[in-house]
Amino acid sequence: MKKLWILFLLLFMLAGCGAKETFETVDDQMAEPVSVPMGQLSMTLPDSASLSVMDNGAGDRLYLCDGYTIAVQTMPAGDLEKTLYETTGFSKDSLKLIQTNHYGADRYDLVWSAAGEGGDQVCRATILDDGTYHYVVTMMAPAETAGEFTESWQSTLNSLSINHQTG
Repeated sequence: MKKLWILFLLLFMLAGCGAKETFETVDDQMAEPVSVPMGQLSMTLPDSASLSVMDNGAGDRLYLCDGYTIAVQTMPAGDLEKTLYETTGFSKDSLKLIQTNHYGADRYDLVWSAAGEGGDQVCRATILDDGTYHYVVTMMAPAETAGEFTESWQSTLNSLSINHQTG
């Protein structure tokens, strides 16, 4: 009987030694990323530019000018390689980029040629990167006449600016 009491006491003492589950709750206040509204890209169009022949309402527009085309696109920033490939069809390593700063935004200028439906095309683009969006302006003309538009293209690209709405 004495052994039975000792066994009972041991079991009684060990009964409280079981692992207790502890629950911990964490109430982190997750800061939602600040959604920066898309800025308005402004530029001075050449006199020969027609009204936008295409406007998808999301900042993408297409203008026809005498002898060349101007395309305006807005893409998410963060992946310059992707923006360059979607714009030119070439990888960043295949292009010569000139990077400058333009009123607080990174600016990338580039020129390339490509085969188009009507023959060889010369293209020139400027990408403004405000950290949230890439604002891309591309000018395209047939290779044999592209030299005529150098001054007009430069004037339009020099007039680029991004206007952010402040509330």
